[in-house]
This record gives sequence, structure tokens and C-alpha cells, in this order.
Amino acid sequence: MRYTLALLTVLVGCSSSPSNNDGAVTADLSTAGADLAKSGFTLTLKNYLSWCLVAIDNGGATTADQTMTFAPNTTVSLTGDKASAAFVWGYWRGTTGDTGAAHDTSMNSMVVMSQDRVVQACCPFATAPNTPCPAP
Repeated sequence: MRYTLALLTVLVGCSSSPSNNDGAVTADLSTAGADLAKSGFTLTLKNYLSWCLVAIDNGGATTADQTMTFAPNTTVSLTGDKASAAFVWGYWRGTTGDTGAAHDTSMNSMVVMSQDRVVQACCPFATAPNTPCPAP
């Protein structure tokens, strides 16, 4: 019995885990994988100068920038259109379909939330439809 108690004292005393003031060992999330403890990832949708009408997961369409949190690996649908006749639908930047220099030109797109993401909607003026939006 004495040897068991002495061994436990040595093991606890040699532990690399931090402890609080009463000597109890506490978890160190930085070494245990902080991403595993994260309950969700943030999607920030930037609507360049509010020129597009955008919706996240079939929510209400708006011209405002939006920020929402989703569970890891959630597939989030995005829909976009021009905000008025003064504009044309351009593209998404930062979606799953954004794989080339022309970006994702589909009005309906998606993003998989495997990390925090920033997605931009771009709707240039109808009189200059090839004008790119500056990156967010």
C-alpha cells in the first residue's frame, strides 16, 4: 500500500499537465487538439457594397453582410441575385465552386464548414458587368 501511494505521488508530481492551486490536474486543450473542442465554425458573408441580394440556407434574402455559426462539416447553401436592375449577378468568392480566376458564377452555391470561412458576393453594375469586386 505504501509503495502504491508513493508511486501515485511521483506520477502526479511529474505530470506535464498544468494543475490548479489545489493540486488537481487540469486539461490543456492546446495540446489535446483545440479544434476538436470547437463546437462550430463561423461563416462571414460579405456582400460587396450591398449590390447583391443573398440568402444563407434558404433564409431571408438581404443585401446586408451576414455572420452565422455552423457545426463542423455542415454544407451550407448560398443563393444570390442582383439587388436591382442597376446590377448583374457576378460571382461568389470563397465557395466550394470557386476554383478558378473567374470564381463561382453560379447563383446557387455552397460551402462546407470545415473551418471559419469568408465568402463574398459580387454584383457589378449592369453597364460594366466584367468589373471585378476587390477581395474582402
